[in-house]
Amino acid sequence: MNKILDTGRQHGGELAALLVVTIWGTNFVFMKASLQEFEVGTFVFLRYLGMLGLSWLVVYLSRRAKHNQTITTPKVKISRKDFGRLALAGVLGFSLYIPLSSVGLNYTTAFSSALLIATSPLFASILLWLLRLEKVYSIQWVAMLIALAGVVIFLFDKLQVGIASASLGDLISLASAFFWAAYNVASKPLLNRYPATTLTAYTLTIGSFPILLITAPFLLGQDWSRITFSGWGGLVWAIFFPVYFAWTVWSWANKKVGVSRTAVFIYLVPIIGGVTSWVVLGEEFGLLKIAGTVLTIFSLALIRYGVRRRVQQPPRPAPIQAVTE
Repeated sequence: MNKILDTGRQHGGELAALLVVTIWGTNFVFMKASLQEFEVGTFVFLRYLGMLGLSWLVVYLSRRAKHNQTITTPKVKISRKDFGRLALAGVLGFSLYIPLSSVGLNYTTAFSSALLIATSPLFASILLWLLRLEKVYSIQWVAMLIALAGVVIFLFDKLQVGIASASLGDLISLASAFFWAAYNVASKPLLNRYPATTLTAYTLTIGSFPILLITAPFLLGQDWSRITFSGWGGLVWAIFFPVYFAWTVWSWANKKVGVSRTAVFIYLVPIIGGVTSWVVLGEEFGLLKIAGTVLTIFSLALIRYGVRRRVQQPPRPAPIQAVTE
C-alpha cells in the first residue's frame, strides 16, 4: 500500500495527464451519439450552462467543507491584478478553443483534426520559450518532434486521403491548437496562486458569456421530442468529463509537473481515439498505426526520464583556479 502511495506521489502529475487524454481520446464516441439528436447550437448552449452550474457548485461545496474544518483555511480571493489574465485565459480556452475545434471538426476529417490539434505542444513550448515562463530542455524539443512523427505515421492512411483536400476546417483546427496552447500558457502563472477548481470556474464564466449569447437562439428550433436517454446521457458526459473535470485535473497536472511536460501527452489523444474507433466501430488497425503508437509512447518515456535525469543531475564542481600571491 505504501508503495502504491509513493508511486502516486512521484508520478501523480503524469498519471493525471494520462487520465485526461484518455477522456479526450474516447470523447468523440459519446459526443457523436448526442449530436445526432441535438442541434449543435442547442448542445453547446446546454453544455456550457451545465458546466457553469457545476463549476460554481464545486467551488461552493469546497469552501463549505473548508469552513466546517476545525483548522480554518484562508478564503481564496481573486487579486485585481489577475483579472486581466483570467479574462485572457477564459477567452482563449472557452470562447475560442472549444468552439473552433468543433467547427474545424465539422469541415474536415476527425483524424485530420486530431492530428492538427496534436501540434499544440509545439505551440506551447514556443510560447513558453518566447515569454520565458518555463525552461524547455533540448530533449523536450526532440521528444515532441518524435511524438509528432509518431502521430503522422499513425494517421498516414488518413492523411493520404485527406491531404489533397486541405480545407478551411484544417486551418481552423490548426488555429484551435494554438489557442489551446495559449490557454495553458496564459493560465500557468495563475496555477500557483489559485486552486484549479477556482481557476476553472472564473475562466469558464468569462469564456462562456459570448458563447451563451450566440447559441441561445438555437433552443427555439430544437426538436426536443427526438432526444433519447442516450442523447441526454451524452450531454451529461460532455458537461462533467471532457471539459470541466478534465480541464481542472489538467490544470493540477500543469502545476505539478509543468506545462511543457504535460503538453506532450496531448499526442496520445489521436492514438487513443484511433484505438477506440477500432474497438467500438471496427476500424482497421494496421502495422503503421502500431508503429506510430510505439513511437509516440517512446517519446513520452524519453521526455519523462530524460528531463528527470537532467533535473536530478548534480551540479558540476567549479573549476579550480590557480592561487596567485
